[in-house]
Amino acid sequence: MSTSTPVRSSTKVVASQVEPRIVDRRRTVQLVARRRRHRMQIALVAVVLLVAAAVGLVLSPVFAVQKITVSGQSRLEETAVVAGSGVAIGDHLVAVDLPAARSALMNMPWVASAHVERKWPHTLLFKITEQQPAAVVRAGQDLVLVSSTGRILQREEKVGAGQLLLELDGTMQLAQGTPPGTPSSQSDEGLIGTSVSSEVSQAIGVLEAMGESLRSEIGSARLSRVGALSLELTDGTEVLFGPPEDVAAKLLAVESVLNQVVRECMKTLDVREPTRAAVSRGPGCAGISPASSSKGKSGSSSAAGTQSSSAGTGTKGSSASTQSANQSASSSASVGDSEN
Repeated sequence: MSTSTPVRSSTKVVASQVEPRIVDRRRTVQLVARRRRHRMQIALVAVVLLVAAAVGLVLSPVFAVQKITVSGQSRLEETAVVAGSGVAIGDHLVAVDLPAARSALMNMPWVASAHVERKWPHTLLFKITEQQPAAVVRAGQDLVLVSSTGRILQREEKVGAGQLLLELDGTMQLAQGTPPGTPSSQSDEGLIGTSVSSEVSQAIGVLEAMGESLRSEIGSARLSRVGALSLELTDGTEVLFGPPEDVAAKLLAVESVLNQVVRECMKTLDVREPTRAAVSRGPGCAGISPASSSKGKSGSSSAAGTQSSSAGTGTKGSSASTQSANQSASSSASVGDSEN
């Protein structure tokens, strides 16, 4: 009995002719990728080195602040402005915080507005607009200079030439947040640079609204505890202004009356009701004639009160002068003239 042996297949596995090309392609792709990564790494290192060099150059003394130019100020010293900004010579120009420097300048009492900018390679520019003084305010024994915006600028020893004085009643509040009746000397350090109270600010607004001709005739002003304003002219006449409202009409009434009535012996001018302004005169004014007391005012009409020792005559004179004043007042105000 014979046994059969298994027949082995004579088929051989032939290597594919495509495989070497695939391998080469893969190697080429990997090589290109490695080269690309290498170039990116070199570029990144170059950028880092370039940035580091730029930062080092900017922070080097070459770009340090070497000059600070201040313009627009007249009362402030340039050194005071620079010191107040918080910036110093030698600071790195790129590191200067412009908004912070501007905010520091705005906190200075005399600065109304400020602009800060860099000027390469080593200069800072400060452009300043100063506060405009409006009046000297007396609160008790303290005297302070206040701007047209209501900011307390500095202390004063006395009222200077050309300055208006605003006196506050003893119980009036000077600065915001200060209890009425508190002496400002108790909070001297925190007083300068703060804003005055709304009542004082409104009174200063009246003074600011005056024309130059009227302003030159004002000697001082006073604000009462109830917020009523009164003005004292340089000739001693008292103007009862009342609350700081209807300001334009009241100022027009003051100017109209002062330009049309006899000024001699005038004691008070009441414009609390601007359409019914009233004039009162002091004793010793009998015999004053409008013609003799209105020199240099051709064509202008005047009113004068007369005084008599008789009560009946005084009343009659007062009535006549009131009628004359009403006829001579401008269309914006009706003027009454009475005796005291």
